[in-house]
Amino acid sequence: MSSDLEETAVLAKHVSKAYKLFDTPGKRLAYHLFHCRTGSDFTALDDVSFTVKKGEAFGIIGRNGSGKSTMLQILAGILKATSGEIKVNGRVAALLELGSGFDPESTGYENIYMNAAILGVSKSQTAQKIEQILKFADIGDFARQPVKLYSSGMYVRLAFAVAIHVDADILLIDEALAVGDVFFRQKCYQRLEELKKEGKTIILVSHGMNEVEQFCDRALLLDQSKAVMLGDSKEAVKRYYLLEQQTEDIPADAFAGKQKDGTDLPKTNAAQFQNGWSLKEAVFFDLSNAKEISNGKAAVVKVGAFDEHGYAKSSFEQGEMCYLYYEIEVRADIGLPLTGIVLTNQKGIIVHGKDNLQIYAELPDHVKAGTRLRCLQTVKLDLQVGEYTIEAGCATIQRELYEVRMYRQQEEVNAGMERLATLIRAGRIAVLEKKTGMPMKNMFHGICGLEGDIFICEES
Repeated sequence: MSSDLEETAVLAKHVSKAYKLFDTPGKRLAYHLFHCRTGSDFTALDDVSFTVKKGEAFGIIGRNGSGKSTMLQILAGILKATSGEIKVNGRVAALLELGSGFDPESTGYENIYMNAAILGVSKSQTAQKIEQILKFADIGDFARQPVKLYSSGMYVRLAFAVAIHVDADILLIDEALAVGDVFFRQKCYQRLEELKKEGKTIILVSHGMNEVEQFCDRALLLDQSKAVMLGDSKEAVKRYYLLEQQTEDIPADAFAGKQKDGTDLPKTNAAQFQNGWSLKEAVFFDLSNAKEISNGKAAVVKVGAFDEHGYAKSSFEQGEMCYLYYEIEVRADIGLPLTGIVLTNQKGIIVHGKDNLQIYAELPDHVKAGTRLRCLQTVKLDLQVGEYTIEAGCATIQRELYEVRMYRQQEEVNAGMERLATLIRAGRIAVLEKKTGMPMKNMFHGICGLEGDIFICEES
């Protein structure tokens, strides 16, 4: 038991936080002076429990008002929980809001020392690191100017630079990395990865679901002040999207092979697709260990990897075409179906994800309950040698929005989608080094090979 505690960075047990809300300042004063029964109760956190291990990247996600920032402020010691227990094992550095802890009238230099002192770092220790801090912040001559003259990007660069150089054991970040250009964000995440390897713990609150999926090991999903899921970050993100739709999470096998009324789904024969491909060998991945997140309107029931002739295949050479076949049971009337797959590498990094929004294809519309969708998706495996897990999913969208999707912002299209079902860890494939044909053609540096050309002009 003691060894478990030694490996724990943060322990939260049954944490709740409640506030009194008042219609007028007078009622607030009367409550505090005379303990009048006035005002209404508001619960920001309701009986939330979780643990974070040392060296873990942990996400806290949820809709606006779910209690994310409140929890982070309690962990930072800024707020006190109404009830419950919090144990923090180590020094905490918090980056909770833009420029928090900065005096606008003081210079960047002065604020570095003040901010470091707040985090428990001596003046001499800060002096040893100040050049590193300024180099990372990259604010140039503005270091000697009052921070009230800083842009929002300069604020967060300086605050982040201080937080990561004070040798804290636990780093709390609340949406701060949403500010700044792409180069600074890359530098931040590179530094955060280094801190993870050093055994530091990082707790991140973010509305950027891609950031949570890619960076965090686990995540806590909050909704209406309660914890609704604690687990793998990718699963938590899928459940977050269902919360956004206010739909119900239903187990993967709740209606397997049947409609909601219990009747069998109609059987279908193997399809021949427009490209001439057809399934020759009905061998699919074992889905017993897969995890499906569904709102009950659809389910992914079969997934398999095949070669160009329709035969099952699990190992492919670099540059080879993989034919991913999957079937979806539609259990409620929907509009136009969107289907797609995601490939994730051994480090948990999503290296490919694509659906009908990015591919022009003839799609059915007004799909009725009881329909089975048979889907084929091809992927050219210009990927690093290794194993990849496969995720398959489906959503629905109205035809009108689908037709104009190329001229709309991604946020608008996403808001118009309803996510139906996602099957996580449905199966895996291996990508092997190319041995035949022209192996050199498939050599590249990095995770994947992107198409492109190189041109050289010689000038004498």
